[in-house]
Amino acid sequence: MIFPNRKAIRPGTTRRVRQRGYNYSAAGYYFVTICTHERHSYFGVIENGEMTQSPAGAMVHDAIASIPDFHANTTIDAFVVMPNHVHILIGLAVRIEDIADETNLIDIVQWLKTTTHRRFGDGVKRLGWKPYSGKVWQSSFHDHIVRNERELGILRDYVANNVYRWGEDEFY
Repeated sequence: MIFPNRKAIRPGTTRRVRQRGYNYSAAGYYFVTICTHERHSYFGVIENGEMTQSPAGAMVHDAIASIPDFHANTTIDAFVVMPNHVHILIGLAVRIEDIADETNLIDIVQWLKTTTHRRFGDGVKRLGWKPYSGKVWQSSFHDHIVRNERELGILRDYVANNVYRWGEDEFY
């Protein structure tokens, strides 16, 4: 587990998921994990250390890659689409010229979840994708505010090697 001090949360329980008082539009890097509803494996399968994406997985991949097209001053440093969750390392740049319209992490994740949910529904209706329960994503997501270059390197490595560690993954 990449965050060994993080306590496991029992299904059906809730806890505060955002850091109180933190400005999620602040420049820096954020590591985000979003799980599918009830951990359904909508996005593909991993066999022999290789992820084979379903059409839904390819759609989510493309949506993540397009985040900077829809959210100014945002970069996607690294990401991986897993069978039942995604990990994204998002960078937010300083935005001086338009403070009233700041990009923030919560809006980016909400955009991603809404966009992919709509596209998933279209895929089921028009392209014959495997039906789903009506929910693609869990209601919340996990974030980690990257504090320094060392953490950034660790997280880049984690994302790059996540598929190879699938059997050990807490979401497996």
